[in-house]
Amino acid sequence: MPIAKIGEIHDLKTIDPETIPHVLLEGEMGAAIEWSVWETDHPERVKEHVIKRSESYVQQFLQMMCATMRQTPSSDPVATIDTGNVSRNLYLVGGLFASNVGYQWDVLAGAGIVTFGIVVGTGAVAPTISDYALGTLIAHGAGAGQLQYSAVTFGAPASNATTSQLTITRNHANASGGNITVNEVGLYCRAWDGTPRYIMIIRDVTGGIVVPNGQTLTVNYRPQAVV
Repeated sequence: MPIAKIGEIHDLKTIDPETIPHVLLEGEMGAAIEWSVWETDHPERVKEHVIKRSESYVQQFLQMMCATMRQTPSSDPVATIDTGNVSRNLYLVGGLFASNVGYQWDVLAGAGIVTFGIVVGTGAVAPTISDYALGTLIAHGAGAGQLQYSAVTFGAPASNATTSQLTITRNHANASGGNITVNEVGLYCRAWDGTPRYIMIIRDVTGGIVVPNGQTLTVNYRPQAVV
């Protein structure tokens, strides 16, 4: 597959959202994970580009889905574990998300926010179904061991003859002065139990993505369904 030209860091349509990598089998629902490492000042210079099957929706994914699909009332909430390893009782009210419709399933984090959206870390332990957070989250910033998180954006849903998908994208720029190795990637979303909570729904280990100083890591999560 040819590598799409990557745009400037403020343009988050960095990998064509209508390009559909086929990583699932017929009848499956899952996700692709895609990443590129590129020079911040020369976005046409892609150092690494990988597309693979995402390894692990975790148990909170279906718990969140259950709470939403059955219009869960506060009298009968769905228990799930948040990213702080605290059990939360998720619910909806009156057929609408409680108080703020934007809280449930929200991954649209702004720049610098690491409580939800696509997040990266240094933990290298293999995923399990009960994972609730990254092993070691990489903080936002320009200090040692930190990456600068851009805002999350979406590509419009796209489909071809067999596969439909949507694309979630985030850039992580390294201005720390040294190399940073990203060993894990996750997708955190907001949920509701009377106040906003943060829930991990996907976690992948990468095998080690080296992001040199002055370069940027772009991560795409692409939830997909195949017929």
